[in-house]
Amino acid sequence: MLLLAGLIAVFGLVYLLYINGVGVINSKSALVYQGYPRIGKNKNRIKASFTSCRGTVKRVIRLQPGKSYHFVFSSVITKGTVCVEIRDKKKDNLVVLDQEHPSAILSVEPGDRLYVTTRFTGADGKYELAWDLQK
Repeated sequence: MLLLAGLIAVFGLVYLLYINGVGVINSKSALVYQGYPRIGKNKNRIKASFTSCRGTVKRVIRLQPGKSYHFVFSSVITKGTVCVEIRDKKKDNLVVLDQEHPSAILSVEPGDRLYVTTRFTGADGKYELAWDLQK
C-alpha cells in the first residue's frame, strides 16, 4: 500500500512538472544527445545537438495569453530528419516546423498551453526552436 502511494506521488510530481513547462518527456534513443536547459538567456528557446537520434521529445511551453508569437525553427542536419509539432491544449495540430517550413506566427488564447513535440528520424546534427513576441 505504501509503495502504491509512493508511485502515485512520483507520477503526480512528474505530471505537475511537465504540465507547468519544467519537465520533459523523452521517448528517444541516441548515441549522443545534449539538450540545453531553458533558463536565463535560453528561456525562449529549445535547442539540442544529437547523433543517431530517433524518437520524440515532448514538452509544454507556457506563454502570455492573448499575445502572438513568432516561432523560428533552425537546424543543421547531416543525416535523417527533425521536425517540431506545436499543438494547443485540445491537442489539435497548430503547425509543423521543419527545414522547408521554418517559421510560423501563433496566437495564444487565454488559459492555453502549447505542447511541443520534436520528432527525430535517424538524425545527426543540431536544432533550435526560438520564439519571441510578435511586434
